[in-house]
Amino acid sequence: MKLSQKNKGYTLIELGMVSTMFSTVGIALCSLLNVSLVLGAKNVAMNTAHEQARTAMIQMLQDLHAAISLPYLVNADGSTADQTQPAAGIAFQELTSGPHKISADAATNQNQVSLTLTAVGGSIPTISVGQRLIVPTHQIEDDITAVSGSGSNITVTLAHNLPVAISGTATYTIVALITNRCSYTVANGNLQWQGATTKKTFAVLGNDITSNLPFSIPQTIAGALYYRFVSAINLSTADPNYSNRGFKAANIFLNGQIPMKARLTTYQ
Repeated sequence: MKLSQKNKGYTLIELGMVSTMFSTVGIALCSLLNVSLVLGAKNVAMNTAHEQARTAMIQMLQDLHAAISLPYLVNADGSTADQTQPAAGIAFQELTSGPHKISADAATNQNQVSLTLTAVGGSIPTISVGQRLIVPTHQIEDDITAVSGSGSNITVTLAHNLPVAISGTATYTIVALITNRCSYTVANGNLQWQGATTKKTFAVLGNDITSNLPFSIPQTIAGALYYRFVSAINLSTADPNYSNRGFKAANIFLNGQIPMKARLTTYQ
């Protein structure tokens, strides 16, 4: 019996060609999908490392510019470093409360200062042992070793006797500031922040930091300290192994300089 044109099927050659064509299209689509996944994973790795570095840089620039003291370089363990060479860390004083009014005169042979605290948002700030008392008009700076009194009227005990007398408090308004010592350091590839007891005492702002000595004090061509800028930051980071596929982020290098402004403290 002769088959009509309608009843004829595909030949083996035609089926082979169609199968080959579908296989080729499928392989191309799978390859395109795989490339897209790889590029996406690499982009996520890069963005994660870069965003972390940018966030840390912005935070450091803001804190250092808001500091009421000239920052000074420190080593990874917090000890004072050579101020003419790049260092692993930088320390500064952060204003925590004030200005507060000095409520009574104090002689040079005493180490106690009476304060009337200024409320912030209706709340009286808490003054803690380990913080620092600063009287800018008298160039008095010392660590607080004890706090007595209650409410807004307190007396702080300093680590040393006053170098100059504080007088005229009944006639003039003499103010004091309360600060905390803070620092940024790089150790074991981590960018660390260390601060006071009234806030978090320790925090890691960034990982995979590739610059071990990112902090410096700008210098002139002659080698003198360049006081137009109080400090400089050269921060670089790279994520070496973001995922189990081993994708590595490209290295990013960020540079920032903190300009000089009026300082309220004389020494650290």
